[in-house]
Amino acid sequence: MEYLSPLQQKQTTTAMCKTLSSFEQLGSFLREMPKVETSLFEVLSDNKASEVAKKKAAEDLDAKVDNILMRVESKDFLFGVNESKNDYNDYCRNLAAHLLTFQEGGKVNRIMIALEMLLENMAPSYKTELRALKKKIMDNGEVKKLGFDWQALKLPFFADRFSSLFCKTSVAPKAAPQIVYVDREVIKEVVKVVEKEKVVKEYVQVEVEAKLKEDPSYFGKEDHYTEFKSSFIEKPESARYDNQKIEVCRKICGFLNADGGKVFIGVDPESGHAYPVQEGRYYYGVARDMFVHLKTYTFCHAPINNPEIYARWIKREIHNIFESSNPETISLFINECIRVEQSKKHENVIEISVRPSLYCIVYLNSVAYQRNGEECKEMDSDMILVRRQNLKSITNEVKFYDKLMDAKRNHKQAILYGYASANSGIISDRRVEPYEFVCNGESVLCYDMDKKAIRQFKLSRISDVKVLKDDWKYAKEHVAAKTDVFDWTDMGRHYHICFDMGLRAMAYFCDTYANASRDMFELVANGVWRLDTTIYALEPARAFFLSMADEIQIQDTEDSEELRKSIRDFVLEHVM
Repeated sequence: MEYLSPLQQKQTTTAMCKTLSSFEQLGSFLREMPKVETSLFEVLSDNKASEVAKKKAAEDLDAKVDNILMRVESKDFLFGVNESKNDYNDYCRNLAAHLLTFQEGGKVNRIMIALEMLLENMAPSYKTELRALKKKIMDNGEVKKLGFDWQALKLPFFADRFSSLFCKTSVAPKAAPQIVYVDREVIKEVVKVVEKEKVVKEYVQVEVEAKLKEDPSYFGKEDHYTEFKSSFIEKPESARYDNQKIEVCRKICGFLNADGGKVFIGVDPESGHAYPVQEGRYYYGVARDMFVHLKTYTFCHAPINNPEIYARWIKREIHNIFESSNPETISLFINECIRVEQSKKHENVIEISVRPSLYCIVYLNSVAYQRNGEECKEMDSDMILVRRQNLKSITNEVKFYDKLMDAKRNHKQAILYGYASANSGIISDRRVEPYEFVCNGESVLCYDMDKKAIRQFKLSRISDVKVLKDDWKYAKEHVAAKTDVFDWTDMGRHYHICFDMGLRAMAYFCDTYANASRDMFELVANGVWRLDTTIYALEPARAFFLSMADEIQIQDTEDSEELRKSIRDFVLEHVM
């Protein structure tokens, strides 16, 4: 509630006092007011209580007092003769406890006046003194000293005793504002000095920041997207946990369930600087992990003595740690969302780049963590529910991509069940060796074992995928993918085409094909864009021309006549 001026306070109080004097209405709303629990007094009055506990208790008390003041100041109320004095005791205890907790602030006068109103009805013998005190507060508004302490609020609480203590509260008159006259010239000189100091300070700050950015060993400060760890294996001496690997994975888990971020291994959390590889006989950071902790270990039959192998080993460890808590969903985030590599900025730092998990909530030892500022906090049921509502549904394409990626990674054959071919118009099962994803992951390049040739398969046309135990047999035939603007794979045939398009056709082309962009077009006239490119099949060019024939002109190239013939033959066969 906003602070009331002395005049507003006086008007409000006068109206209430008139109502109070009649004793005609029962103040039942008092029963609905929140009361301070005994535990609150114990925490607030205990000097040994933690700052966190005191802060929480103070916040709870402030909320309760706001409720009481709002009702007292906005409603006419009376105390019934049958009302329990214990109820009034609790309300007074709320207000008095707030005064002892905060001591100052805009609510002091309001609380003092409210206390006077309550005590006047509880202890009528002190009515004269209480009203005099209220008038003094309203006239002067400065509470100098409180006439009670925490002991006065302990149970049992008696209104008569507290009223006498309350009347001892001293009120000091408000100090008149001190007016100081300063010469204008003096003000100008002071302003000049302040501005000069500000400029110098800002320049120094910018210079320091620039030098830090240029320093290859400086990685900044920890924030919502950044976490520093000195090691992946060795925990700091002051750490309250035992397993450094689990602690690193906890930070990764927090990034996965939030907005992503990076974990830097080999950076001092205090200074933000990378550790040197070696000083004297001692190793630090990543080097210490490799040459001290992992000197007898191997990964894929190779010693872990360089950052590349070390990064691969970390990735495997992260996979193993997360797999136990996420056996069904680990494939949805472990490879797509987590990348481990040596930092390009410093040789003794490993970067663990983490993207948000889009399809599932990630757990660590049955607990989901979420990054919030510089901290990773446990997610409660409400946070998990909100996060789950924002996740994407797992489509068949995502499942097929995961299976085929597994086959590609392990050099295994696979069967594509019920593949609908746009070329042949036939639905059939295809036994393949998948080896490369193209078109932003929407298609996979495979060696077709039945046709003994390279073929491109769209994931959206597959009914199901089964990864076989059989290894690749035709690895030598796996050729790196080359696709044209229509997403067709290079099968040995090349065609040079040139289209002049209107704005509508050009925009439709860019929206339809994943490999297309406006950068491919040349503006040759007002409202006319030219596409001059090489394609690997005439069918998609023919289909696009027929869909926007009124907006496209075929320009002459060495293959333009063959394209025109393909269009005429198609129309004659299917239309005429």
